[in-house]
Amino acid sequence: MSNLVIGLSLIGVVLVWVIVRYFSAVKSQRVRVQEKVLKDQKYQRVLEKAKVAEHEDKVFKAQTGHVSSQLSLAKEFELTSISQAIFWYQKAAALDNDIAQNALARLCRLDRSDSDGEAKSKYWQQVVLAKRKEPEALYQLGYYLVSGYGTEIDTESGVDKITAAAEQGHVEAQLFLGDWYVAEINQHKDPLVAFGWRVRAALTDEVKGCIKTAFCYQSGVGVVKDRDRAIYWLERAAEMGSSEAQFLAAKMHLGSDANDAAIAYVWFSIANAFGHKTAKTERDEAAQYVGIESILAAQSVANSVYRLLKRQPVARHRVIDLMDRVYARSSYRPDEDVLASLASGELAGDTAQAEAIASRDGEVEMDLSSVASPGRDSEFRDIENGVSTDAEKSEGADDSGLIPETNNETATKEYQQQNWATSWDSFTAESKKSSS
Repeated sequence: MSNLVIGLSLIGVVLVWVIVRYFSAVKSQRVRVQEKVLKDQKYQRVLEKAKVAEHEDKVFKAQTGHVSSQLSLAKEFELTSISQAIFWYQKAAALDNDIAQNALARLCRLDRSDSDGEAKSKYWQQVVLAKRKEPEALYQLGYYLVSGYGTEIDTESGVDKITAAAEQGHVEAQLFLGDWYVAEINQHKDPLVAFGWRVRAALTDEVKGCIKTAFCYQSGVGVVKDRDRAIYWLERAAEMGSSEAQFLAAKMHLGSDANDAAIAYVWFSIANAFGHKTAKTERDEAAQYVGIESILAAQSVANSVYRLLKRQPVARHRVIDLMDRVYARSSYRPDEDVLASLASGELAGDTAQAEAIASRDGEVEMDLSSVASPGRDSEFRDIENGVSTDAEKSEGADDSGLIPETNNETATKEYQQQNWATSWDSFTAESKKSSS
C-alpha cells in the first residue's frame, strides 16, 4: 500500500514537472516569436527607410541627369504607371539613350491618357531609325521636327535632318527644301537655294522636280525669268508621262504665233489622252489659232507622240527633239557642265548668279494662303485656270490662221507677268497624308 502511494506520488510529481516544463516552453516559444516579430518589424522599418532613402537618392540622381537611375525608375513604373514610365524614359531619351528611345517607341502608343501617343511613338521610332543615317528615316524625322508631329517643333534641327537626307539624293527631301526656302513661314528665305534643290530633284528625272524647276524659270524664283528654260523642264516632265506637265507645256506655248499654237494643240491633245480633265476644252480653244491643215498635222504628231509616251520609259529628249524637228523649233538645251554643277549644288553658292537675280525687275511674291486645286500643282494654278491674253480675246485669227502680231506681244507680256503661288501648302498637306 505504501509502495503504491509512493509510486502515485512520484507519478504526480513527474506529471507536474512535465506540465510546468510544457507551459514554460510554450511561454519561451511565445516570447521568442514575439521577439522575432518585433525584430522583423524593426528590420522591415529599417528596410523601408533604406528603400525610401534609396528611391529618393535615385530620383535625385535621375533629376540631375543620371541615365541609369532614369532607366531604373522608368522600368519600375512600367508595371504600375505607363505615363510615369514614359516621363522617365523621356528624360533618358533626351540624353540620346538608345534603350529609352526604343522604349518610348513601344510605350507611347499604349498611354491612353495621351491623345498624341501614336504620333509620339512614330516620332521616337524615326529617331531610332535615323541613327543609321538612312535618308528616308532622316527625312521623316526632319519633317516631324519641322511640323511638330509627335514632338515639339524644332525647325532648325528638322531642316538639318532633311538637308542630310537631300544630300544623299532623297528626292522628297530635295523637293521639301525647294519649297521650304521660299515659304512664308521660313524667316530665312533663300530663292537661290530653293532653285538649286528643285533642279537637283529634276535631274533625277522626278516629275515634280522638273515642274517646280520650270516654275522657277517662269516666275524668276532664284534665277532670271526664262521662258525657253521653263518650257524645257516642263517638256522633260511631259516626256515622263505627266499629264499636268503636258498641259502646262501647252499653256506655255500660247500667245506667241501659229507655230507655237500648233505645238500647244499637240500637248493639249496628249494631255487629254493621258486623262487631264480640262485639256480638251483648252485644246479646242487653241484650235482657233491654228489653220485647218496645221490642225490635221498636229493631230498626226499628237497621235505619234502619244503612242511613243505610252511606252515608258522614253529616252531623254526624244520627244523634245521630235517636236523641234517637226516644227523647226530651236529649243533650249542645258549644258552638261552646268547640269553637273547643279547636281552637286554648286550653283546655290554662285554669287554672280545671286547678283543677277537681285538686279531683276520686281520680286516674286509667295502666297502660302493659296490652296492648290485637287490633283494640280498650285504653282501652275493661274495657267491651269486659263491665261487671259489679248490674242484669245481678239476678233480672231486672220484667214491664214495666224495670231495677229500685236496681240501676240501683248499676250506674251501678260503671260510673263503672272504670279504663280508656291506649292508649300499643297506639299505640306501631301506629306502629312503620307506620314499618317
